[in-house]
Amino acid sequence: MFWLKKIFFIMIVFLSLVNCISCVSNHSYSSVDSYGWMETEKDLTNNWLLSESNRSMKILEKLDLFSSIEKRFSELTDYGTEPIIHNIRLKGDNTFYLKRTNKHPYNRLFVKDRFGKERLLVDPSVGYIYNFYPSNDGKYIAYAISENGSEISAINVINVKTKAHLADSLSGITASNIVWASDNLSFFYHRNNFANSNNRRLGTEELYLYRLGSNIENDSAIFGKANIENYQANTDQNINLSLSANWAVASVESSIPGDAIDLYLTESNSLYLENKHWKKIIDRKQNVEDFFVRDNWLYLAKYNNFSGYTISRLNLNHIPSPEEKIIEWKKGELDLFTVSKDAIYLAYYDSGKYKFVTIPFSDLHNIKMIPISDGNEVTAIFSSLDNKEILFTQQNWNMPPKIWQYDPDSQLIEDSKIIKTDASLFADYESEQKWVKSNDGELIPLTLIHRKGVKLDGSNPTWLFAYGAYGQSEYPYYYDTTRLIWLEKGGIIAIAHVRGGGELGPKWHYDGKGKNKINSVNDFIKCAKYLIDHRYTNSSKLVISGVSAGGIVIGSALARHPELFAAAAITSGMLNMSRLDQIPIGNANFAEFGSPFNKQEFKNLQTIDAYLNLREGINYPPVMLSVGLQDSRVSPWQSAKFAARLGEINHSQNENVFIIANQEDGHFINNFVNMVVFFMWKTNMTD
Repeated sequence: MFWLKKIFFIMIVFLSLVNCISCVSNHSYSSVDSYGWMETEKDLTNNWLLSESNRSMKILEKLDLFSSIEKRFSELTDYGTEPIIHNIRLKGDNTFYLKRTNKHPYNRLFVKDRFGKERLLVDPSVGYIYNFYPSNDGKYIAYAISENGSEISAINVINVKTKAHLADSLSGITASNIVWASDNLSFFYHRNNFANSNNRRLGTEELYLYRLGSNIENDSAIFGKANIENYQANTDQNINLSLSANWAVASVESSIPGDAIDLYLTESNSLYLENKHWKKIIDRKQNVEDFFVRDNWLYLAKYNNFSGYTISRLNLNHIPSPEEKIIEWKKGELDLFTVSKDAIYLAYYDSGKYKFVTIPFSDLHNIKMIPISDGNEVTAIFSSLDNKEILFTQQNWNMPPKIWQYDPDSQLIEDSKIIKTDASLFADYESEQKWVKSNDGELIPLTLIHRKGVKLDGSNPTWLFAYGAYGQSEYPYYYDTTRLIWLEKGGIIAIAHVRGGGELGPKWHYDGKGKNKINSVNDFIKCAKYLIDHRYTNSSKLVISGVSAGGIVIGSALARHPELFAAAAITSGMLNMSRLDQIPIGNANFAEFGSPFNKQEFKNLQTIDAYLNLREGINYPPVMLSVGLQDSRVSPWQSAKFAARLGEINHSQNENVFIIANQEDGHFINNFVNMVVFFMWKTNMTD
């Protein structure tokens, strides 16, 4: 009887454990997670977020500095920004671009001819133009427009000469990436079978052919699950197509940036046949990041074993033949890789030195340096297969972008005069780079922007930012006049280039992803301590912020060393990483951060789970969490759970936990003004 009782007891314990494991594997955490209900009760969670947001805004708007910060933000937003021109496309003698002005603060589509005469082509009454694509002959333009700010758009087509819209309109489009066919009457585009659900990451993205005047329902997928063996519907979401006269090459990669690509080849004529055969010619294990096709050659940019890149080419008529190396460097990020009529253009870092070069197709060993100003970086290259000349922008942290024209024959660089720039606004400020030793001895770049002659007395309010994921580098791509709100009050802006980004090449990314993700957090904490130890600031004046995957770094640093910071702000943050599989982009992120379904990787995710690492009895600094309730990437409940837990620990949310929630916004919510007010308040900055 004793043994029967013992066996019965063991069975009860065993069944209880099985039930617990089943509970965990089925992600029903309500019994072990006080705020687990926020994951499944979407309406309740959103209502709670909106209620807390209303409370937070009432507190912020009562502050004396709120109205003055709003006013200064408006002034700086208008200063020197008219017009904003971007997405420049060169086609024959015409230059197409999107432009925004103070009077029209939204994207409008323009064309300028070789005589400098400008014409407005599209002024959308409703919606936001994301991108546009001129046909090869410049007769038509297809453009992608979103009516509700989501990542789902429609494609419309206009006649450039008459400005008349064609009857063609394609809805339910994700990343458009249109490529016009050689007949100029059809184009290839992306479509996602879950587009209408506002959850693009769950659908299967495929490449379709559309003929002007036809019905989208009759379009057939030329590249996707029906054409490619083992096509991964949940992860292989991004497809790009490059065409030459004889060949079509398609790339397949994860919807999450920073990964290598697979490349498939077919003859260009076969794209119009019913039975299409694609041959895989490059596997992602070969570390190819970018490519283009010209004539019978495939040009490749790939990571190499030195944490740099190798640019090479492959003869498509002789696939088994080895690649021909063109240029290689050992340590540093590839910023830009593009092609004109006669040459390749590269902008990259080589062992800390920035380089901008052109390589003519006629002599691939003749690498020419293109001079740029000291401290500047090339942030965009605008080229065309029709033109020898290119346009490019150069800028730095304190210098607005200026568009230059480069003639490869004369090697002359001239002001394109497309936009006027005024660099006087930051005349009293400078940027510098420091190197901070992390826990394992690795040196971490730290960029500082401040007033010239700043005093290192430990009293400067300092705003430290980090991202550190997907191999994305934090470079001065965006000249932001509004940062002066902080700088002109004596503040310092700091950017921690932590591992996980791509600043020092592919290895820099690898050393901050997956099992190494904790390096990103350690790097950031060391940068924070550096600022305090070297008397740039002190813990009562140091504020930190991050967005999306940057929330991993900021949230974890806050949980581990709350004593270092005066306040923190996290926007659309990934804060509950052990529940990664439960957010829309979760599965696609397993390669970057780890899978909750793998025992060791789950432990790693718990280590960087800011929500789980919040501790009882700790006095955490004030935190602002911003979310868009239409976020189709990172679920708002990640921020909601973190906020609720912080409030529970601190026993008061009135001036410690702030939530800014917007009913209409998605992942890319802009909460800059409220963050500045919040940080100035919490560091006692005077208006």
